[in-house]
Amino acid sequence: MQSPNIIRAQASDKDQLKSVLKLGFANDALIRWVFPQAKAYLNSFDQWMEEFSKAAFKHDIFFAEESFAGASIWHPPGEVFDESVLEPTFNDIPAERLEAVAQFFEQFETFHPEDAWYLAFIAVDPAKQGQGIGSFLLKEALKMIDEKGHRAYLEASNERNKSLYERYGFEMVGKVQIGDSPPAFPMIRDPL
Repeated sequence: MQSPNIIRAQASDKDQLKSVLKLGFANDALIRWVFPQAKAYLNSFDQWMEEFSKAAFKHDIFFAEESFAGASIWHPPGEVFDESVLEPTFNDIPAERLEAVAQFFEQFETFHPEDAWYLAFIAVDPAKQGQGIGSFLLKEALKMIDEKGHRAYLEASNERNKSLYERYGFEMVGKVQIGDSPPAFPMIRDPL
């Protein structure tokens, strides 16, 4: 099997990138805990991708498989994400869960180092999973980050992904779980 070709995506690719990320996260336990209703997920996650992708495009660090079977959104060190831009999506979170969701993401912030590259989202089209696309996306970005001598940070949203990230040098620095939420695992990787 031929290795996937990873490219730096352009702003003109935004709709394709958002689509693959939306497909890739449609079965993610954490995101679907936040947005359990299908319509709410599709509407709100699209808005999340719109906002999170802005920093990636601004800094030319939006990696994708060339046919857009997978993509990753990275933010550089020191990039401050204004979470208030996501407030319109809060209406799609069940009212009884809103406080727990806020606490969950506040916990993430306690682990997020300012001096590290942040992997905000990475996903592969479910029809293309198991072909190594996610690994190649990760390797391409980590190569760039290592060349700069920087650290990387992410939050693994399940045990399977956590194992993948550990293979690439990430170490778990905590566990976040609020109420009935699925667990998530903040992880750090020092430069190699």
